Amino acid sequence: MVDPHQVNTVIAATVCAFFKDVPDIQIGTEEAKLLAKQITEALNAAGLQIVPENPANTRP
Repeated sequence: MVDPHQVNTVIAATVCAFFKDVPDIQIGTEEAKLLAKQITEALNAAGLQIVPENPANTRP
């Protein structure tokens, strides 16, 4: 896996962006970070890995 802090930051930012226009469901930065950590741990427990894209394997 790449840097776990970086992965959690990306997930947390995405969660915050998703809920930013939903007035009934607001999520703070700290809650989003905790949720991101739980998501990352669940993916790891399931045997999945988040890895950087290998440019040699991409299609033009």
